[in-house]
Amino acid sequence: MPPLMIMLIRHAEKEPENPPPFGVNEAGAVDKHSLTARGWQRAGALIEFFASPSLPIVTPDVIYASAADTAEAAGDDSKSLRPQETVTPLARKLGLAVNASFVVGQETQLAKQVESEVGFVLVAWEHKHIPLIAAALKADAPAVWPDDRFDRVWILTRGDCGYNFREVNQSLLDGDAPLR
Repeated sequence: MPPLMIMLIRHAEKEPENPPPFGVNEAGAVDKHSLTARGWQRAGALIEFFASPSLPIVTPDVIYASAADTAEAAGDDSKSLRPQETVTPLARKLGLAVNASFVVGQETQLAKQVESEVGFVLVAWEHKHIPLIAAALKADAPAVWPDDRFDRVWILTRGDCGYNFREVNQSLLDGDAPLR
């Protein structure tokens, strides 16, 4: 039986094309593949958002995030630590491990694995590839995640004929905007 719900989020805020602000790793060292200070704020705010949720959000039973691809030929998006950094504080709070078995580009394989889970699944990923995950799950989701939005949750709820799509706003940080 496939999971009841799959929640897809984009990793939290990253370094802009022309920094500052700079990405910093958990130890505070500058790292272009890590979250910015605002990204770390969002990662912290996501703890309460998912650990003590309001419907339609639910507490995940399983958490996935893309792994950083260490291959020399990998693009910058594939080398990102941001998806894992975004959900690690939540995973710690919930006593869960983050499954980072897949890299950007393996969305079909990820979807197949996610469909073998039970309960509620959270996936943090690179935004340009989130629609590919939704498509692999045969959800009627948009074909594009907006480039400027870090504050959305795509909710895929199991129905009779696949997954039903719904989008909600996190409304966690100043500047998070309502749905357009």
